[in-house]
Amino acid sequence: MKKIGLALFYPMIAMCFGLSGQAQQPSPASSSAIASLQEFEGTGDEEYKLGCGDQISVMVVGHAEATGKQIVGPDGIITLPYAGSVKVSDLTRSGAAKTITQALAPFYRDPSVVVGVDVYSSNNLLVLGAVAHPGLMQLDGPATLLSVMTRAGMSTEPSPAILGKPTGVPERVAVFRENQTIIWTDFKKLLEDARPELQLRLRKNDVVYVPSPHERYVSIFGEVVHPGLVDLQNGATLVQLLAESGGIVTDRAGRYPKIQIIHEFTGSIQIVDYADILQSKKIELKLEDGDIIYVPQSKFERVSVTFVKISPLLSIATLATLLHNP
Repeated sequence: MKKIGLALFYPMIAMCFGLSGQAQQPSPASSSAIASLQEFEGTGDEEYKLGCGDQISVMVVGHAEATGKQIVGPDGIITLPYAGSVKVSDLTRSGAAKTITQALAPFYRDPSVVVGVDVYSSNNLLVLGAVAHPGLMQLDGPATLLSVMTRAGMSTEPSPAILGKPTGVPERVAVFRENQTIIWTDFKKLLEDARPELQLRLRKNDVVYVPSPHERYVSIFGEVVHPGLVDLQNGATLVQLLAESGGIVTDRAGRYPKIQIIHEFTGSIQIVDYADILQSKKIELKLEDGDIIYVPQSKFERVSVTFVKISPLLSIATLATLLHNP
């Protein structure tokens, strides 16, 4: 089996990917799915949050010795005179200024701090799969699904495979956010119909995956050693697939977790008791390309993953209220 571990791409984020080469007819989004998409989109005027590698300027008014340029380290920390280490990652400019002000307060009387961003080095997302230019993509402004796919090498004309990966318009595209949200789109049909879903806003650290019709994978994440993609070979069992991910982390999931299988094609959720599998009890379990295997923490009994499908069956009226509303 072939294993793709996401820790190779995101040292601080372990994300999952579910791949599917099969066509499907998703049903219209429910109210909960619409709410999930609204949360996914956020607002167009969200402030940028600092991240590792960003180059910033810290100005402490009236104190040249504390003023200067900084690079946010891999641990999200900058080092200031007197105050020492200050964590600024995941903070807005104003939030970072407030944190730095608090750190300098014991050394300066009523310090006034201004933070600016010189280079947005952490403003990246990751594109993987059947595109001409996979890898980290640095964003120089607002990003949408269509703009990212265009930059990744999507072509509207049939073209030869590049490094064995087709570069034509993909049937489907998935977007993954952190370890909790999965958005599947019927990308080719949306493009043919010029649908507004193509303008779905993306954020830094999102992962865009373009499945190849010649690959079959399942996503495994949660309390496993190496979350990521596992090649779904014929006859592969759940135990074998979990082993490919390094096995279950028993001190967090317990010895016999209730494993949750999200069937990508139908959207249904199946709960499987790991103890029953180990005892060879008969269980009706058929894993398909694109399925998601989730191992929860022992104290959780529910799926903590948001799984939403976007298809041309969503009405224009619904999307008018969904996309790009502040």
